[in-house]
Amino acid sequence: MKGRLIKAALVSLMPGNGLRKLLYRRLFGFTIHERASVGWLSVFAVKSLSIGEDTRIGAFNVFKGPIDVAIGARTRIGRKNVFTANWKLGSPRYAAMKYTPELAIGDGCLILNDHYFDVYGRFELGDGSWIAGVGSQFWTHGVSVLDRDIIIGRGNYIGSAVRFAPGASIGNDNLVAIGSVVLSKVEGDLSLISGFPAKAIKSIADAKAEGRYRFSFDDWAD
Repeated sequence: MKGRLIKAALVSLMPGNGLRKLLYRRLFGFTIHERASVGWLSVFAVKSLSIGEDTRIGAFNVFKGPIDVAIGARTRIGRKNVFTANWKLGSPRYAAMKYTPELAIGDGCLILNDHYFDVYGRFELGDGSWIAGVGSQFWTHGVSVLDRDIIIGRGNYIGSAVRFAPGASIGNDNLVAIGSVVLSKVEGDLSLISGFPAKAIKSIADAKAEGRYRFSFDDWAD
């Protein structure tokens, strides 16, 4: 709705994290933890929103549409990411498509910069998973697509410029290589996933046990 978007944009202009959080709570009924932070010019024009403890959201992000948004604790979202769906999804015209716009981001996640999330179905990012780099895209709708949800398990690392198609999913503790295109459900954990279409090409279990492929906020300077 245009009015909701304009109101959220005005809130995003307010100076100070505390004032922005207060207005988002009062005007929209959102649940934002006292120890969370919301960056300047990050717009939340969504159906519902909860943000957990110690989560930090940077500047210039856009959350827009009839989306139920749940962001866990100790998660970080960088800059200029877009999470979007069309407000017209609730129209009887689209009832047969059974859209379920839900965005669920777990605890201890990282989403860096300039990523695009098409949230016409459910997008789920499991605890401790990172969408690193820039320019990845996640699509939950297409022509006559009904199997649209994208489910990313726990502890995954997704490189730059990755594409997920509607209905695509991966398990836990995987590394998705730069530029991969995930078109379907990729089975297995602790794997290197790569290619077009992406598939699990080798185990990384031994490498992780040896300390490789470590990604931790303790090692990351933001």
